[in-house]
Amino acid sequence: MGLIASLDIGSEKMVMAVASQENGDYHLAGIKMIALQGVTDGVITDKAKVKSYIKYLIQELAKDKAIDRLKMSLSGAALRVSEHKVNVLLQRKNVKEGDLARAENKCIEAAVSREDELVDILPVSYQIDRGMVVAHPVGVAGRSLDVHYRVYLADAAYLMEIRALLADCGIEDVEFFPPVRAYMEALDVCSTDKPFALIDMGARHTAVMLWGEGMLKQEVVLPLGTHAVDTDIMKGFRIEGIQVAKQMKHQYGIALRSMCKTEKIAIPEVKKQIEKRDLAKVIQCRMEELLEGAIFQLQQWRFNDAEKEILLTGGGSRVIGTDTLLAKLSGHKVRMAKVKGVISGNEEILSAPACLIVLGLLLCEHIELEEEKGGIGNWFSSIFK
Repeated sequence: MGLIASLDIGSEKMVMAVASQENGDYHLAGIKMIALQGVTDGVITDKAKVKSYIKYLIQELAKDKAIDRLKMSLSGAALRVSEHKVNVLLQRKNVKEGDLARAENKCIEAAVSREDELVDILPVSYQIDRGMVVAHPVGVAGRSLDVHYRVYLADAAYLMEIRALLADCGIEDVEFFPPVRAYMEALDVCSTDKPFALIDMGARHTAVMLWGEGMLKQEVVLPLGTHAVDTDIMKGFRIEGIQVAKQMKHQYGIALRSMCKTEKIAIPEVKKQIEKRDLAKVIQCRMEELLEGAIFQLQQWRFNDAEKEILLTGGGSRVIGTDTLLAKLSGHKVRMAKVKGVISGNEEILSAPACLIVLGLLLCEHIELEEEKGGIGNWFSSIFK
């Protein structure tokens, strides 16, 4: 049996993971992240360059082993999200799995056009008889069921191009997922009813999500990310080149000035020194803006109980003190998100902020609900049910 691979293409990085599957468990065999060009807002614009990156990662991680399946995330302009509500009459006195399947199929028929390909569909809420809201509808008595869905779509022609690109890299079996599905699987959301929030700090965007009762409750992507921190450093200290600014952020950066010691640091490639506390001040100002935007969104969703936890992830959260700053601004308990369900010899990888999506993708599966079959047998048995 070959390997299962996952691929997360961000604004500035590409991460690939490979794993073997044994008795239902995913054993991480390797993971690698590289800087990325040829992608704009989640859409591949330079196919030749991106293909070369993917071939390099496959060679580094898979070696001489075959990759049987690849699971890839779609984001930014490559992914469209819409919300739909559907109503179905229950075939029996209680909600059955078949009712959920009919509701989902009804939603798909309404949401997906000929030019679209369905990437994923997630239920956000269930309502019985247009009144009682329930988290787990199967078995609940009623006459009708309303379901609120979030539907994730992509351009079918674009996905066909990506499949062709990956086929040239030797991968034929490709599945696509939205990042939110990877979060769900990575954090094993379905196993807990406890509400919590997740903030993913990316280079160009900040994603904010609210979870509860084992489901996604709210989701928004804010159009500002930690690339703005790099720009501030470059302008504030008159540095030539965004890469030098980024290097300073990762090497010396601290998100909370009060955590910083007084010392001089050298700007790479130039004979100039600055105070480390001054760098921290620039970083903290922008990080506060990013985090306060996320906190405001959570407050709009009435996520106000200080006992409820906020999980933090994303490459932008790697700056030291980001979790402390978020806790200070929000008043909530904050911890770094950690992947569940993937077995690794290196536990630190499971908590690495830049790896949550790619590791969660390994666990993702498309599961189609089946409608209840009709016929005289089902009709007859339903009379005596």
